Amino acid sequence: MVQSLSITSALKLASMTIVQTFWIFCENSSLHGLRYIGRNKAIKGNILLRNGELGFTLLLANSAWDQFRSNPTITTIETTSYPVSLIAFPSVTLCNINKIHSVKAEELGRKLLDLGIQSNDTIDLLYSLPRLNDYRAIDERIISIEQLLTSKGYDTERIAFEVAPPCETMMVHCFWLMQPVQCSSLFRRTKIFAGYCCSFNADRFLEPIFTRSLNITPQETIHVTGIGKGEGLSVMMDIGESNYMASNRFSYGIEVFVHRSFDFPDYSDYTAIVQRGKETDVSVLPTIVTASPLLRNIPVAMRGCAFDDEGNVTTSVPYTYSNCMNECELRYTAEVCRCVPLFKQTFELQELLQVPICGFRDLLCLLDLKERFNFSAYGVLHVHFRSTNCLKYRREPFVTWQTLVATFGGILGICFGGSILSIIEAVFLFGVIPFTVYNALRSKSKTHPSPTVNAISYIDYPGHQPLGYFRRKAVMARAIGDSGDTQWRMEKRMHPLETRRWKQHYIDELRIMP
Repeated sequence: MVQSLSITSALKLASMTIVQTFWIFCENSSLHGLRYIGRNKAIKGNILLRNGELGFTLLLANSAWDQFRSNPTITTIETTSYPVSLIAFPSVTLCNINKIHSVKAEELGRKLLDLGIQSNDTIDLLYSLPRLNDYRAIDERIISIEQLLTSKGYDTERIAFEVAPPCETMMVHCFWLMQPVQCSSLFRRTKIFAGYCCSFNADRFLEPIFTRSLNITPQETIHVTGIGKGEGLSVMMDIGESNYMASNRFSYGIEVFVHRSFDFPDYSDYTAIVQRGKETDVSVLPTIVTASPLLRNIPVAMRGCAFDDEGNVTTSVPYTYSNCMNECELRYTAEVCRCVPLFKQTFELQELLQVPICGFRDLLCLLDLKERFNFSAYGVLHVHFRSTNCLKYRREPFVTWQTLVATFGGILGICFGGSILSIIEAVFLFGVIPFTVYNALRSKSKTHPSPTVNAISYIDYPGHQPLGYFRRKAVMARAIGDSGDTQWRMEKRMHPLETRRWKQHYIDELRIMP
């Protein structure tokens, strides 16, 4: 019974502390209108009004927070006249529609004949090489020939490389900034999804392992200051119609892909076809999108983009969107088919995955995966910038912590007239004052004896202190002029009708048990 009374008295003491702290906060807070809650005649209406204001404030704050969570980034135009002289000249990859050079095929046939491979088998195998690009079905006989070639030291990658049209026969004359240049010094053999091609200003990882130079030197970024045909790359190419043997199109020509030097080209980079007797002009109008460093504070899953040092850095291939998509496809293919496609393979990733290059025996698996993926007459080509200026976009956080504070502060100011000082006041009043009030009530309860329960049913006590009771001047005046219990008494100027009774079961300081 003693323990029950002790708990009851502690709860009553705590309730008195909360009520008194609330009235002190209303009386001294700088928030507009809170002090008027204390008026007896309008207490219910004021409390209802303030609760409505609080609900409206929380509704606006929640709406602002949801907008930030759903749209964490915003892309704006930083400038409409960004000079192209500050942009690296793009890489240009040229791929002959013909995938097998007839002269190279004859040379390979003679080599294989010495190894015991019949000419008919060699021709059938070469005509089947484009199937490694489009994943069409082949005859079982081709798989047997492939296995025989593998036993002789020839794999599919080496055969496709040896019969591909060489860059020397494709490039006749090359000009850079209107100056004649040796084509061999500008173009290098590369391997992309379209087959073995010739690339200008491409990174080293696009080169097949057979032709990579052992001397690794950093590649310089190429910039141009002008626009037009004279301020870029010009190439006269031999389509080589007389050497066509197997192609993936029903036409003659050379495909042009314009892309960034550190990107693995894909179908979106396809630009044009250079055909016989025609002059093809490719004018490039770049669009620059930069990202604010503040985006690093937002999780990658929310912003929907990654910086180059945040992506997959397991290989030496630069991290870009195009390279990431190609790597994801290769990883999935390697997981399902236990190989990587010949014309999408990079040596770095293949070495990491430790799987072979797909051959004819893997075409059935590749064909099944393809359904799941959604992805010598002369011709002249000119590649150059179209304009001296271009658009530059900047991606930045839609809401930073400064704007978030300003937004919530504006909502609080409109609804309550609050500020940072109001928050400090609330922290102080609800963090410090309750202990002061609690100690005062506790010490007061010890100085008064506890009467019997039947002796008192109601006592005359105000529901709260009058307006201005807790003001600093009034408190100091009472402390100087009065003593003892005067801080809990009504002031003499208070009208008797404004005095209310407190029910004994609500707050009764005379019944507090020690």
